[in-house]
Amino acid sequence: MNTIENGIKIADSQINTHQGNRVRDSNPSISSSVPTQQAQEMKSIEEFQKNQDKEDKRQQLNELAQQLNKELNPLNTSISFGFNEDINGMYVSVTETSTNRLIRKIPSDEAMELMAKMKEIVGIIFNKEA
Repeated sequence: MNTIENGIKIADSQINTHQGNRVRDSNPSISSSVPTQQAQEMKSIEEFQKNQDKEDKRQQLNELAQQLNKELNPLNTSISFGFNEDINGMYVSVTETSTNRLIRKIPSDEAMELMAKMKEIVGIIFNKEA
């Protein structure tokens, strides 16, 4: 059973309790633990949805880069698009068509490496527990 199904079961039990079945009121230890469990389940569901949204956006950007490259290919252009997983962002490469030599990459490889390191450092600083 996944987290969403657990959350739905807890929500259903809460609805039944509030509709006249006052089992929780008779046992204070149960009534105090159920809201805590429900809050934890809801938090887990929200985190799962946020992670799923991030993964969906990453996939969409990757597909967009591929689609842009496919559309520009017949025009024999020297511009291509890509997606960098480390920075979760797109980049543009300008190449010389005849020699396939890289003229410019925006942002540059160095800038993308710096962005990835900055994300890592910020994560280390702010994700430490006190």
